[in-house]
Amino acid sequence: MDLQKILAYQDIDKKVYACEIELKQSKPAQEYAKAMSVYKAKTEEMMKSIRDADEIAIIVERYKQTYKTIFEEMNGLNEVFNSFEELKEIDKYEKKIAQFQKELLNIERELTRLAKKMDECIEVSKKSLDDLKKLEDIIKIRKVDMQKIKVAIEEKAKDFLVELKKLQAEIPPNVIAKYNEIRKNKKMPVLVACSDNYKSCLGCGMDISSDLSIKLQNNQIVECPNCGRLIFNQK
Repeated sequence: MDLQKILAYQDIDKKVYACEIELKQSKPAQEYAKAMSVYKAKTEEMMKSIRDADEIAIIVERYKQTYKTIFEEMNGLNEVFNSFEELKEIDKYEKKIAQFQKELLNIERELTRLAKKMDECIEVSKKSLDDLKKLEDIIKIRKVDMQKIKVAIEEKAKDFLVELKKLQAEIPPNVIAKYNEIRKNKKMPVLVACSDNYKSCLGCGMDISSDLSIKLQNNQIVECPNCGRLIFNQK
């Protein structure tokens, strides 16, 4: 691996990275990101209300089936009730009917509560949908504003990108792939020097193993086990 070419590549890439940071920290980009974040939160809020409504519908259907079963059993008891002559049997079935009526009353109360909860879910969904429609208009405006500054910054980075492409042709593809993998994880610079005693990474400041230290002394490039950057011997 040609260390000097990689370092030259990184020096140019730092300028590209600075342009990317400039775009990210620009007011239009931050306002766009904020609008998108609110849009995502509102979408999740609406989806939650829909999920809650679905769960309520399932519970209501279950109660309806229970209600139907109890009601049928009550009717059956009433039909049998007239044929009993013994007081003990009549008393037993009267208690059973009273129990059924109590259960039905509880179900009716729960269904009323669930109906109210369902109305709340519907209201939340409607409000979220209205908010999302308004946000869509805001996002369109923010996107246009961001696009303007994006074009300006890309123009600034254009020459740097051309230089990178030329250098990239002189560097092994696997090295570029590893470089881009680390860069993607917001680790910039990707290549960092080791300490004078070869025992630590100057990217994160953490100590490295003696095996890696020996490799560095032999002018090999190693990967920091802590931050993932590539460490080289600058001596």
